[in-house]
Amino acid sequence: MADTAISVEHLSKWYKTESIMANDDLTLSFHRGEITCIAGENGAGKSTLMKILFGMTTPTSGKIFVDGKEVQIPHPLVAQSLGIGMVHQKFKLFNDLTISENVALGVEKKKHFLLDKKTIRKEVQQLIDDHSFKLNADDKIKNLGTGEKQLVEILKMLYRKAEILIFDEPTAVLTESETQSLFNTVRELKEANKCIILITHKVEEILAISDTISVMRKGKLIGTYERSHLDEKKLSDLIMGEHVDQVKVHKVGNNFSEEDRVIKFEDVTVYRKHQAKPLLDHISFNAHRGEILGFCGVSGNGMGILEAILGGMLPISSGHIYLNNSEITNLTSDKLRKKGLAFVPADRYQYGSAADGTLSENLIINHKNHLKERNEFSYPLIEQFDIDGTVDQKMKTLSGGNIQKAIVAREIENMKSYIVLSNPTWGMDLAATAYIHSQIINLKRKGASVILLSSNVDEVLLLSDKINVLNNGRIVKSFDGSKHLDKLIIGEYMLGKKV
Repeated sequence: MADTAISVEHLSKWYKTESIMANDDLTLSFHRGEITCIAGENGAGKSTLMKILFGMTTPTSGKIFVDGKEVQIPHPLVAQSLGIGMVHQKFKLFNDLTISENVALGVEKKKHFLLDKKTIRKEVQQLIDDHSFKLNADDKIKNLGTGEKQLVEILKMLYRKAEILIFDEPTAVLTESETQSLFNTVRELKEANKCIILITHKVEEILAISDTISVMRKGKLIGTYERSHLDEKKLSDLIMGEHVDQVKVHKVGNNFSEEDRVIKFEDVTVYRKHQAKPLLDHISFNAHRGEILGFCGVSGNGMGILEAILGGMLPISSGHIYLNNSEITNLTSDKLRKKGLAFVPADRYQYGSAADGTLSENLIINHKNHLKERNEFSYPLIEQFDIDGTVDQKMKTLSGGNIQKAIVAREIENMKSYIVLSNPTWGMDLAATAYIHSQIINLKRKGASVILLSSNVDEVLLLSDKINVLNNGRIVKSFDGSKHLDKLIIGEYMLGKKV
């Protein structure tokens, strides 16, 4: 048995205000030289446990041990002093600073009371070289790709001498090749005798990277298993408590006429002020009734810009946009919604929900005529989409997956002629993902025009009738979704390795 690096005994977390037992009498341990994956559906308590271990919240009861000694972790700085590091779902980096400046931020070395930039830069570059990362300590964050930014987050942990490394949904925004590269790095860290704790919803990734798998359900630990004892079906059944079938999709390919067209982008270009290179470069496409039009691309290559334009949150610099042959160029979000837009943004917290509002208030946003009977309006949606929350519960107290289910439920209920979904199943469990996928397919069957933007290539491949790949603000390749496609090749176009 490998040495135990960190363990918890009878750990519980009770949120009194919301009457939620997020962690319920957990006892488990994590070992050096081992990769443990925490698996579970939305609201299982995985993120709460990690927040406790990293000092972002405190347990209601129970004990935490590091190297066999009982410890209290009231703050992330205490966690770091104990050798615990964490890579969050959202990178915590400053775009205008260099890699070395980001890595050393908060623990900077000084010489004669002044910042010792030379020593910091040398130490960070040595760390980069030691781990064979293809980075330069002087590169600015704003010039890095998503996979490279993730390596910087790992460097931040290593620079602080972390021995216990927590990864929270690390592959959510990575391409297939970037994911494989990350996993190679994680395996190297394991060989260096680090304790690795990884949260992911993707069963195939859990089976590919883990040595042991701890399964949680509704705040409780179901069990800890050796990887060799589980296959995809057994693990899925443990996570869900039942078998979940993948949805079946009938692809229609490119068989659409001009009469079927709902949305038309014509030479759409977007410039940032005082910047010569366009953020979106002469984009043209059509979206049709009864079609799922998929877009995939790496963060920073135009996906977010396209989402903002489709949602009426960003004006274009040139070109034209049409809805049912009527021009809608640069209409605001409110005006687009009146014309039939339903919109699920990628950022569920900033743009998709009101954190201090109740679940029912968030579900009713697009249906103000139902304000007086908002609970009656909300109950069927909560049941239909299996949202784990009550009508009067604050949105900010729900798990990320349940917030997303609420947003998708609201927008599908509001859908009139077309819907834009950006990373609709990001961070969602198997059952929720399968259900959302089935609802997207039902919208297509009913004749809706569905525009799907996703960094998850598997999702785009599964659902899309046509796939456009974005790189450097351009559509660099289009694929017929009804054909057999290789996601590694799509990933190469996303990364600009193919043109």
